[in-house]
Amino acid sequence: MGLMNFDKTIPYDRKTGVAGYFQLLLHNFFDLVLLNFLFVVCSLPIVTIGPAYTAFISVCNAYAEDKVVSPVREFFSEFKRRFLKSALYGLLVAAVLAVVAFGCYFYFIMAKQFLLFYVFALIAAVCLLLLIMMICWFFPMYAKTDFTLKELIVNSFVMSITNIKSSFAFLGVVFVCVALVAAFFPYSIPAVAILPFMLICLCSGCAAAEKINEVYLKADDTEVESEE
Repeated sequence: MGLMNFDKTIPYDRKTGVAGYFQLLLHNFFDLVLLNFLFVVCSLPIVTIGPAYTAFISVCNAYAEDKVVSPVREFFSEFKRRFLKSALYGLLVAAVLAVVAFGCYFYFIMAKQFLLFYVFALIAAVCLLLLIMMICWFFPMYAKTDFTLKELIVNSFVMSITNIKSSFAFLGVVFVCVALVAAFFPYSIPAVAILPFMLICLCSGCAAAEKINEVYLKADDTEVESEE
C-alpha cells in the first residue's frame, strides 16, 4: 500500500521509522484531524487537558499497533474511563512544565546581569527538555498499564533515556509545532484546532506503544505464563 492510500479495509505492510509515522498520519489523516478538534474542545475547561490527552494518546497507540478502532468512540471511552486520575496527572505535568519553563526564562534574564546564572539557566533548560521527552512515554504508558504515579515517572525517565532517538524525534515534533504556531501567531490559531496535537500524539504513539509492549506488557505476559 502506498502512503496515500486511504482505504482502511485493504491490508498493508507497515513501514518503520519516519516513513511509518507519515504512513500512519496519511492513512488516518481525517480521523486525526477530527480527534485534534475533539482534543482542543475537550481541553477548554483546562482541568480536562489530562483526560483529553490520554484519550488522544490511546487512539494513537491503537493506530501504532495496527488496531482497527472507532476513533471517536474510543476517544470518549478513554476520556471517561480514568477521568479523575488523568485530570490530576495532566494538571501535575502542566504545573511542573510551567515551573521549569519559568525557571529557565528567569535564569536567562538574570544571566544578563550575573554570568553565574547561565549555569542555572542551562540546568533548567536540560530539565525542561527531559520533561518533554518523558511526556512522550508517560501518557502512553499510563494509557496502557496500571502503574502507580511513581512507577510512571521512573519508567518514563528510563524509557526516555534508553530510547533516546525516539525521545528526540518526539522532542523535534513538539519543537516544530510550537515554533510554527508561535511564528505565525495569531494567524495560526485556527490551525491549532486541526493540526499540531495530532502530530504530537501520533509521534508519541509511534515512538512508545511498541516499546512499552515489549518491555513491560510482554514481560507481564511471560510472568503469568510461567506461574500457570
